[in-house]
Amino acid sequence: MHDTCFETSRGWKTKVAEHTTYKEFAGTLEQSKIDQRQHKLISLPNGLTALCTHDASAPYAAAAMTVNVGSLVNPPEHLGLAHLLEHMLTMGSEKYPQEDDYMNYMSNNAGVQNAFTHDNTTTYYFHVSLDAFEGALARFSQAFTHPLLSESCAKREINAVDSEFKGLLQCDDMKLRQIKKSLACSDHPYSYFYAGNLETLRSDGLAKQVQSLFSNHYSADRMKLSVVSSHSISQIVEWVVSMFSGIQRCEPASQQPAKHPLCKDVLGKLIYYQTNEQCYKMDVEFPLPDIQPLYKTAPATYYSSLLEYKGPGSLYEMLVQAELIVDIASHVAYPYYNGFNMFTVQFALSKNGYQHYSMVLNAMFAYFQMLGEKGPQEKYFNELVAKQKLECASESQIIPDLFCTSVSMAMCNRYLCPWDILTSSASYYDASLISQFIQYFTPDTCQAFIGGPDHPEFSLDSYEPYFKTPYCIRKLEISQDAAKLCSSPLTYRFSLPVHNPYMPRQLDIVGTLDSDKNTPTLLQKSDLMEIWHKLDNQYLAPYGNVNLLILLPDVQSSIKDQAVADVLEKYINKDLAKVSSDANAAGMEFTITSKPGSLLIMVSGISESQPLLLNTILEKIRALKVSKHAYDRAVSDTKLMYQDMRLKQPFDQLQDLETTQFAQLPAFYPTELENTPVTMADVQAKVDSIFAQTYSKLLVNGNFSEKHAIDVATMVRQTIGSKPLSTTRHTPANQVRIKPGHYVYQTTAADLETTNNAVRVNIYCGSDSNHKDAVIIDLLVSLISRPFFSQLRTQEQLGYTVQAYSESHDNGSIAIVFCIQGEANPLYLTMRINQFIKEIRQRIAACSMEDFKQLVEASKMLRIRVPNDVGFESMRFWMQIETGIYNFGVREHKIKLLDDVVH
Repeated sequence: MHDTCFETSRGWKTKVAEHTTYKEFAGTLEQSKIDQRQHKLISLPNGLTALCTHDASAPYAAAAMTVNVGSLVNPPEHLGLAHLLEHMLTMGSEKYPQEDDYMNYMSNNAGVQNAFTHDNTTTYYFHVSLDAFEGALARFSQAFTHPLLSESCAKREINAVDSEFKGLLQCDDMKLRQIKKSLACSDHPYSYFYAGNLETLRSDGLAKQVQSLFSNHYSADRMKLSVVSSHSISQIVEWVVSMFSGIQRCEPASQQPAKHPLCKDVLGKLIYYQTNEQCYKMDVEFPLPDIQPLYKTAPATYYSSLLEYKGPGSLYEMLVQAELIVDIASHVAYPYYNGFNMFTVQFALSKNGYQHYSMVLNAMFAYFQMLGEKGPQEKYFNELVAKQKLECASESQIIPDLFCTSVSMAMCNRYLCPWDILTSSASYYDASLISQFIQYFTPDTCQAFIGGPDHPEFSLDSYEPYFKTPYCIRKLEISQDAAKLCSSPLTYRFSLPVHNPYMPRQLDIVGTLDSDKNTPTLLQKSDLMEIWHKLDNQYLAPYGNVNLLILLPDVQSSIKDQAVADVLEKYINKDLAKVSSDANAAGMEFTITSKPGSLLIMVSGISESQPLLLNTILEKIRALKVSKHAYDRAVSDTKLMYQDMRLKQPFDQLQDLETTQFAQLPAFYPTELENTPVTMADVQAKVDSIFAQTYSKLLVNGNFSEKHAIDVATMVRQTIGSKPLSTTRHTPANQVRIKPGHYVYQTTAADLETTNNAVRVNIYCGSDSNHKDAVIIDLLVSLISRPFFSQLRTQEQLGYTVQAYSESHDNGSIAIVFCIQGEANPLYLTMRINQFIKEIRQRIAACSMEDFKQLVEASKMLRIRVPNDVGFESMRFWMQIETGIYNFGVREHKIKLLDDVVH
């Protein structure tokens, strides 16, 4: 298992294509039972590995290329160079020299493209209409074969990289990531600055440096390609072989140091650092060896799932009861590091937990000690295997570009056996290995990072050089008697997880393929409830969604009503933490949203146990008795939420400003809500009133029969047991209309440290109820979005976020939105937007009939595409049900209108 599987020729057969040969894996690829697609794994003469997938039902085609090269190859004198290469790679090639050819082709063919850089990988991906796939794949392949990487492009794109970096300056996660890197062993490339900015990239001959990185590291044998289309498998293979065989294969570059970046000198330290968020957190980091060879036994995942368990006897339960933490999470740093890895346990600390962090640490090590004494549990491992199999089954149904991205990244694990490419999950129980793995989690082999808005007992006298984050380093003091919980007020006995009641026993499919029935049916309507049902007759997967909206008497909400609803939402979600943990382990998740006039519960995932899960949620809410400890925690979490809302990017703050101005019901600013007192009695009164008088809207969509839907509705009625709500509350509130005129709203960014400004220009020009308006507006946006980006982002470099799009609002209006976030004066940004709007009229007027027809076809393709899975389909249905519009055929009507527009 520890051999690098892709370097052996066993199981591969040589195939002959036009002008070349390639190898095809002759074995059987393991895939989930519900995955009906056809896959072929091939290896090209240059060493590139590709998974070709034929999906007869694919609504569009997609591809992703992951290069097993990332920011760890940045030269010290040009930090961020790998990120800059990612920006430039698709901006012109020898065969397609126009810089925006690739992006324009995507835009003109209902496509989307993007890329991202990590430490050890860089991934590029796209999706496009089926009939344009060959052209898209040709352009995509040429980016890796003969990219231009011009000097003019480099000089512009470093501004985009810099703007992207500055957009992260206030992000605590990114700041912590860079602190961890900067404190790692200085002779390891892991310690380098990863993102890049003007300071680290600006130099003469920058394009030559980018070209050198490409030539030395972008070797075909480090590239993993995944493509999905409804074209025949033979056609897909032919395209891949002919288009990607010309990519260079270079000599192996110098290897990174054999030592671990978290060497002995780094460990045993406690780092305090300053956060922007008004909360406390602690990351405990342990060095691990390379975990890629262990993907079948998954010891890191085994311990991570135990640490995140929230039931009786768990570490979470103990620390929450002791009022030390709010939440816990754990994970490996990144699955695809070569030669090393790190395991992180993350604690969201209470103020008490911050002051007594040593109790948290000792409890964690006591929990590890218990796990070591109990030994590996095969039954629990088997549940973990079952969960991962459910996730693999889900992956076969996700949207094609996400599938391609996931698979291309997984193939970068050089230990991955070819037959495991589609699953790559735990499958082999190795008790000895799991027992040995716990040796990495000791007090002597870790470092801890404690973040908070202030550290009054310490002087943060050091600064991370790029994000300028203040921090200080102290010695990490941990009791060697890990089982002793210091001065903990609790006498607590840890235990292993109990049986999960939501684990599915069977994955039977209820429906059959039927393309004629594509809208939900109203099964029943009474003075208490309306029941909508749609059987999955398209995806034939064991998944579904149950959405339940409970309308309450409150209509005209006050600021107090909103604050109480927010606290209640936090309270309910924390109270259901164990239920959520079990549901996630069983392949389900749920969200609960509390508003002054409604309670929304949305359950998704494996369909079998969703009725039981919904019943548990309703019963727990109905029986809820507010406790002082949980109430204090909910109030604290709500205030933190309000405070964090002020740290949003300026672009997002403008979105909130607009919502506040034009909301159908009163909306309030975070500062107003933060200062509104909410008592225990307020929350309990809200709980007691929830089920007194209601009207419910229920959607049961997916792998459910009509009987299942009726049974769910009966359970809901019996559990709620309320009186009917007045019929005036069955439909949304009256819409707010925008009067003609020119309105200017301005606000100061709540985060005064941000270097970015933002401008958003909305042109309200239609109504969502007028489908012809909506169609024409979509066509207008298609005409102007690319020129807007090209002019103001690519050429003028006014900011990293430059967007033009259409947006439907709660008041029924449609707006064309122009948005820029950057460092320039917002008045200047507004002037440039207004000037663009004036000039673009000429381009619209000059649009030829041929170009216009192509635009219409691209718009039709976007609308004709069916939702990618039951979840997307449910979202589309739910928008109609929740708003009370019930126009499920709007998509088909707009497609017909597009034809009328052409004629």
